[in-house]
Amino acid sequence: MAENNESRLNNSLFKQHQKFGFDIMEYLADFFEKAELEEIDEEAVNSLNGCYQQLTFADQSYIRYTSWNKATKPFYIILYNSSGDYILELDLTRLVCIEDRFTWYLAKPHSKNIKTREVLELELGPIIEEYPKYYVNKVKSQKKMFIQGERVYKGFLLIKDGSWEDLLKKLGNLIREVCKEHNIAKLSDENK
Repeated sequence: MAENNESRLNNSLFKQHQKFGFDIMEYLADFFEKAELEEIDEEAVNSLNGCYQQLTFADQSYIRYTSWNKATKPFYIILYNSSGDYILELDLTRLVCIEDRFTWYLAKPHSKNIKTREVLELELGPIIEEYPKYYVNKVKSQKKMFIQGERVYKGFLLIKDGSWEDLLKKLGNLIREVCKEHNIAKLSDENK
């Protein structure tokens, strides 16, 4: 596994996606003004195992930028409630960047996260059953390179051919709405 990690860490696409995660965490730290962003854990980053960075709310709920499933999935941003239950998972290997334009279909939440699914449906529309062929091919290629399999599950469209700024705004708003639905950090429209 160490040899695979080293080849992944030196790949430019891999580094680009790794940076996307840190940029998203920085944006979320600004978006959720009362949350505290921890320093990057360089050991976790270099081993591709564990939490790379965490954003913690006052109620001890948190958002982690992390590997998942024993480091087999390198780029996830996951929202947890204060009990440590995961509420929303975002797979960055599904994020496609072509010439500074971004497309991201978010995977359908686990069946136990009914409230999260309802928020995604309300904010993003119905589940997309079939993705554009270019998107599926690109995600499969990325997942293969990231050594994460090649399956692309159905889900919700966050952004299609949009700017990085638009992606961040939509993602911040979506996470805020999920937090509100789950009473995380006691978020409201008045205090973000």
